[in-house]
Amino acid sequence: MLRIIQSGSVKQAQSYYTLGLKQERLGQGEYYAPEQELQGQWKGLGAERLGLHGTIDPKAFDALCENRHPSTGQSLTPRTRKERRVGYDFNFHCPKSVSVVHGLTGDERILSAFQDAVSTTMREIEADARTRVRVKGADLDRTTGNLVWGEFTHFTARPVDGKPDPHLHAHCFTFNATWDRVEQRWKAAQLGNIKRNARYYEAAFHARLSRKMADLGYSIRREKAFWEIDGIPESVLKKFSRRTELIEKAAKERGITDPGAKAALGAKTRKGKVSRTGKQLQEEWISRLSPAEQKALNAVRANAHSGGISLQGITPQQALDFAAEHCFEKLSVVPERQLLEEALRFGVGHVEIESLQKEFFKREWIRREIDGQWCCTTPEVVAEESVCVHFVRDGRGTCRQLVPGHYRFQNDRLSEEQQNAVLHLIHSRDRVMALRGAAGTGKTTLMKEAVAAMEAGGKQVFPFAPSAEASRGVLRKEGFSQAQTVAHLLENKALHERVKGQVLWIDEAGLLSTRQMREVFDLAEKQQCRVVLAGDTAQHRAVERGDALRLLESHAGMQSAILAVNRRQQQLRHREAVALLRQGRAEEGLRQLEQLKAIAVIPGEGKRYHQLAQDYVHALNKKKQVLAVSPTHGEGALVTIAIRQALRENQQLRAKEKTFPIFQDLRWSAAQRREAHRYQPGMVVQFHRDTEGFRQGEQVRVLSQGDGKSVLVERTNGTKQSLPLRQSMPIQVFEEKSIALAVGDRVRITRNGNTLGGVPLSNGEMVQVKGFTKQGDIRLTNNQVLSRGFGHLSYGYCVTSHASQGKTVDQVFIAQSCRSERAASREQFYVSASRFRESIRIYTDAPDVLRYSILQSGKRLSAMDLAGGLRLKRETPRQRIWNSVFQASRRRMTELVRSRISQTIAPLIQSVRPKLSQGLKI
Repeated sequence: MLRIIQSGSVKQAQSYYTLGLKQERLGQGEYYAPEQELQGQWKGLGAERLGLHGTIDPKAFDALCENRHPSTGQSLTPRTRKERRVGYDFNFHCPKSVSVVHGLTGDERILSAFQDAVSTTMREIEADARTRVRVKGADLDRTTGNLVWGEFTHFTARPVDGKPDPHLHAHCFTFNATWDRVEQRWKAAQLGNIKRNARYYEAAFHARLSRKMADLGYSIRREKAFWEIDGIPESVLKKFSRRTELIEKAAKERGITDPGAKAALGAKTRKGKVSRTGKQLQEEWISRLSPAEQKALNAVRANAHSGGISLQGITPQQALDFAAEHCFEKLSVVPERQLLEEALRFGVGHVEIESLQKEFFKREWIRREIDGQWCCTTPEVVAEESVCVHFVRDGRGTCRQLVPGHYRFQNDRLSEEQQNAVLHLIHSRDRVMALRGAAGTGKTTLMKEAVAAMEAGGKQVFPFAPSAEASRGVLRKEGFSQAQTVAHLLENKALHERVKGQVLWIDEAGLLSTRQMREVFDLAEKQQCRVVLAGDTAQHRAVERGDALRLLESHAGMQSAILAVNRRQQQLRHREAVALLRQGRAEEGLRQLEQLKAIAVIPGEGKRYHQLAQDYVHALNKKKQVLAVSPTHGEGALVTIAIRQALRENQQLRAKEKTFPIFQDLRWSAAQRREAHRYQPGMVVQFHRDTEGFRQGEQVRVLSQGDGKSVLVERTNGTKQSLPLRQSMPIQVFEEKSIALAVGDRVRITRNGNTLGGVPLSNGEMVQVKGFTKQGDIRLTNNQVLSRGFGHLSYGYCVTSHASQGKTVDQVFIAQSCRSERAASREQFYVSASRFRESIRIYTDAPDVLRYSILQSGKRLSAMDLAGGLRLKRETPRQRIWNSVFQASRRRMTELVRSRISQTIAPLIQSVRPKLSQGLKI
């Protein structure tokens, strides 16, 4: 693992890294234990420039923390502010099995391999170091390629019950300074690109270390996260992971599930180190092992040999193929470092970075540098987008008006803007029509009028939406009883005949991927359908590859009917604020909300969520429709805990809680679903189509990983069966968790299903617990019963902004602290903040961070964007035939011309050649 932690405290940095050195010199070894840590060493080209070599001198370290030159004492970089960043702590952590083998066997080759992997990776990081350039109006980052850091290698984790566990890791504290050769001075380092590529550096570190361990003779086993040394029993790893168990226990007590929050919790539960000799530690560790575990450890050590093992197994080609399939499933344009990272993770223990990079540059990528990082796409992705673009272009002006002539409106309450939009759709002669409407502009009201007009003109309109919540939820509630998901449209062959010659209306079309859009267009072409795309590119995008609606607007020149007037918010100033957010003027919109007292700045985490919960329950008591929103599931979980506590205090949650199993979707890509090592015993696999003898909707439980190409599963009737991991298996994989429910709890359905009475349940639907049956099932307030083993549910108090899209409520409560900074964006905040009619309140701990995060756009580049508008010509089957005939005719004509030339020109040249040789003029 690699963690990058920013340090903004001079005293904290000085205390953590040099206190031990100072105490050791004074003979006070309680904090710094020589047998558990190595003395810090200066590293980096920047350190060499400062004359820093070898063992770290605490005085020099303190000087750099205070932004002083270690030799002269003068200021190092131009600015020394109170809130200045002191530096960044790069934490490199070994897999637990490596720490165990090193600590219990004393194989010093492992320490050397670890230090070499850390140093090589830090040099790679150093090469990417930059500084900001603001001279003469410039606004860019310049690569400097030098840093100053102190490397501290530790052998143990913080003690539990006074006893530390083996934990080989290193802290590379990197100071916020770099030498700018152009300006000839020290300046603050710009490490934004390094933090952005942290996962790549982590993968590179593990690739180097695992390869070195293999060279030492250790067998490597790929795991869910990264890898472990093969042959070390899981029981041993668990015995020496007490610190992790302590953090997990504390996180469970607090209801924390977010990895970042757990890391912060680890710092809060940290205890001081204790001084013990290496021999004492090793004896204590070995005493914890059973005879069988000692035998397994000895076997691993005995099998390790200095000759190493051959580079067999996963090849660079296979690793890169996996990475491309995995990454391009969700992105049209992928940063090159992300591709390499995924390839290194896949090939850990086998693939070397140099050979992978060599293979990478053999491929036919379309590449371009964007915002300081190289990105790429493939010709196939560009072609997929081009198909969508050409379908819209080729269908322009080719159809009859759906309702010719004058139209008399049925709903006389439509605004002029809404009426114009209806007329645009029903009078359009384009195959693909578009309706672009901001949140709260009355798209659904307009849709009712437009659909009625089209059907009066003789066309049947079939409504669809990308999600079950938007289709079977929102659209059906608005009167479109036949609304279905786009996936249902594409998969239901019987429906294809019914839509022939009719109109396909796709609501929330901004959530369509390019794959789905292409398949919709293929179906429309085959069945001669008209298509209406209604959506908003300012809101959330598709989970899969491609923002198809934005692609068509920017590259196909698709003409849209536009709804801009917001009708949702009741107060004018609220509407103005939301309008500013949609226009991309996020800072102005946020300032307007501040003036409306809609932002609550509460630094303390407990106080902040407690206040949100109190406001939420108060609104419920006033019979208001409420919605709590957060950018991440992690922060949402903390909000949920606070709300449930407030509800219990108000006696709105009653009776004793009962625990039920729930299934957490792992959201694996198709490439990941074929990796046998990812499947762990206890995981649940569910089928969404009939395949390989399994029924649609059937759930099976994983028993073991099988032969590497399959997994052994158990069916509900107890029979065991091998599940092959083939291309495009129609499955989802879940981890089993648990949820505690009480009477009165609000629950959100997370996957389509049915109650025990056969009533359909839609993904995203909200239900409430009325009680529990004698059989242990869940009785709902609508008198339906949900099976105890249904599993696809979660608390319904706080949702992500993605799940909130399409909802309208009276009051919205947004939890958006620094904890959710990485998931925040302009689009996320606009969606979250546009759900309310009456009021909104935003709870944060850092308004500056909130402002910065919502200025960033979450929009993704299309492949055609990267290719600079490259157009790949789309050929119909008929065009391909004619083109092949034309090519053959052209070749025949060329041969004929050449033949005639040889017959007529050649004799003439032969006749004049003697005259030319005599120097005569012709």
